Amino acid sequence: MKILASVTVACALAVAGAASAQEARIAYGDLDLTTAAGAQAFDVRIQAAARKLCREARRPGSAIPDQDYCRAAVQNEAVRNLPATSRADYASARRTVEL
Repeated sequence: MKILASVTVACALAVAGAASAQEARIAYGDLDLTTAAGAQAFDVRIQAAARKLCREARRPGSAIPDQDYCRAAVQNEAVRNLPATSRADYASARRTVEL
């Protein structure tokens, strides 16, 4: 039996004036995060989760919509929740993509 590893991203968003906590699971166990392709695939999954979580996002303490802030928060939390070795592999693979 294969266990699929995933990270959980929880976002507390101010939606329509009320606090709303949302959560998404982002699978990465089937990806090779040591490769550029694996890192890019993980980024695509993060972006898909962010689109769902950030539809009506507002920056904390503001009534102004701010999906960019929310998407950046989802990205940061997803990477931060990776195990240390996977996080290092991902960061290394991302550097090769950005060069």
